[in-house]
Amino acid sequence: MPGLKAVLRPVSPQVPIGQPVWIRFAVENTTHESVTLTVPGTEPEIPPPEMGLPLAHIFSGGSAPSIIVSTESGRRIEEPVGYRTPPRCPILLLAPYSAVGTQLDLREFFPILRGAGQYRITWQPYGGAVNSETMVVNIAPLKQAEIVTDEGVITMKLFYDDAPGHVANFLELAKSGFYNGKTFHRIAPGYMIQGGCSRGDGTGIRLDGKRIAAEPNGRRHQKGTVSMALLEDDPNSASCQFFICYTEQRDWDGRYTVFGQLVGDESMSTLDKVMATPIDDAGRPLRLLYIRSVRIVDAPAEGMAGSW
Repeated sequence: MPGLKAVLRPVSPQVPIGQPVWIRFAVENTTHESVTLTVPGTEPEIPPPEMGLPLAHIFSGGSAPSIIVSTESGRRIEEPVGYRTPPRCPILLLAPYSAVGTQLDLREFFPILRGAGQYRITWQPYGGAVNSETMVVNIAPLKQAEIVTDEGVITMKLFYDDAPGHVANFLELAKSGFYNGKTFHRIAPGYMIQGGCSRGDGTGIRLDGKRIAAEPNGRRHQKGTVSMALLEDDPNSASCQFFICYTEQRDWDGRYTVFGQLVGDESMSTLDKVMATPIDDAGRPLRLLYIRSVRIVDAPAEGMAGSW
């Protein structure tokens, strides 16, 4: 269908087991003409004055599947549970260059998403007249990070709900071994320590050049807060470098994306030791402060509720 786009996006690509798998569905009209959409095989009816993207339009595959969920093993699940297309469905009128959408917990219709795994999801509504790009959702137990240094271990809980893109970015880099052998290259006495640079001097980014869009949230910068470093003039420039606050820094709230918080006495003791390292006039440690590794482990059970 020329000019029509089906857009499928996860609220978070990393979902803890037992939490809703929120997926955003949207239909976009990219032309300068209005488009009228109907559900194949149903009797069209006049829509109500205020209407988002109806469920019938999401599952408007007709004789073909509308949503396809694929597992890592290649299994395809195409039939939603608990949904049947009604005989009469409202039409959808899209004005030029407009969009309409909604958000669903896809577990309600595909119970397989209640289990751990990596799932690929594709949406092809209106009898397959349009197709979304395939999106990937990873469902797994909540994780936390253990940053192993020569001064001790820093344990960090991750704020999945508040900064899903940043958490996914950090987990990806840590699991790939990117941080192994990197350093804390900057210390601002009384303020923060910064590390994770690919070059070790504060100028490096991810090797693939990827940047992460800002995710403003209500988390405050206090002792043990972990945020991503940015370019001064670009809020969407987070990549691999992160910093850990040593004291409360209210001026940084809303400016940097908070995605984690240190937990445990050993973490704070290690932070104290790193902060006490002698530095030169530019804030560079006079000896190398290595990040030996970043271990990703299951979070404690009590962290499974809410944003913890």
